[in-house]
Formats: sequence, C-alpha cells, structure tokens
Amino acid sequence: MVIRAGRGRTLLVGLASATALLVPISMASAGGSPAGDNGTIKIDGVPFDEAPDNQPHVGCVFQVDFYGFDKGNLNATVTFEAQPPTGRDVLLEKDKIFIGEDDAGGGTDVDAQETYNLSPYLLPYMAHPQQGYHVKLTVKAPGSIGSDTKYKTFWIQTCQIS
Repeated sequence: MVIRAGRGRTLLVGLASATALLVPISMASAGGSPAGDNGTIKIDGVPFDEAPDNQPHVGCVFQVDFYGFDKGNLNATVTFEAQPPTGRDVLLEKDKIFIGEDDAGGGTDVDAQETYNLSPYLLPYMAHPQQGYHVKLTVKAPGSIGSDTKYKTFWIQTCQIS
C-alpha cells in the first residue's frame, strides 16, 4: 500500500506539472498568430466579395481568397493544374502571393485576394459539356506547424477567349 500511495502522489505531481505547462501555451495561442496549420483558401466567383464562402463552379475570371494566415514575410506559391476529365496533372499557371500582412485573425480575416483568368491556358483542352474545365489549385503557404499545403478542386465554365 505504501508503494501505491507513493505512485499516486508522483502521478498527481506529474499531472499538475503537465497542466502548468499547458496554461502558457494556450494563453500564447490566444494571440493573433497561433501556432499551427493556420489559414484557408477559397474560390470566389464574380461578383467578388470578402465573404469566406467557397464557390466550386466559377466563370472564366475568378479569385483565390486567402484567410487567417500568420503575419510575417510569407509568400504562398499558387499552382493551377488541369484535372481529369480536362487533363491529368498538367500545369496551367504558377504564381506567388504575399499572405503575411497581418496576424492570423481567423476564418474571416482576408490576407490576400488574387484574380485569375485561366481561359488562355485551357484552350487546348476539351471542356466537359455540363461542367466546363476541371482544375486543381494547390497552395503552399509557409509558416504553419504541420501541413503548409492547401488544396481546392473546382470547375471553370467554358469561356470565349478574346
């Protein structure tokens, strides 16, 4: 019995120490740039807005919206690829966007908005009769603890190229 009491006391001391260590971490996370896999991306069709909604069927001109990323010298690499049935992992366009203007303010904190028109790059491909072109967006956004990569797959309607 004396051994169990000793272990129990050790366990209680261990739990108290672990709890004390977690308090500063959670308090630090309550600030503007919590550690972790911060940030989200959304596809925005015309008319453009700052609402954090995702529109997976857009016209020729659309925006990629960046929300809740950390503050710092952070640039996201944006890559668009044709996806089946349009094409198989064919690079359409690559871009770099500054996303570190302010602290991570959550899901409604707009960090960047960039407008794209991929219609010239989609010209060689056959559009799906009802959906249009199938495109995969990959964003590599440094600064996260965990995955720095975000994905969206969406459809672009068939467009007239002027």
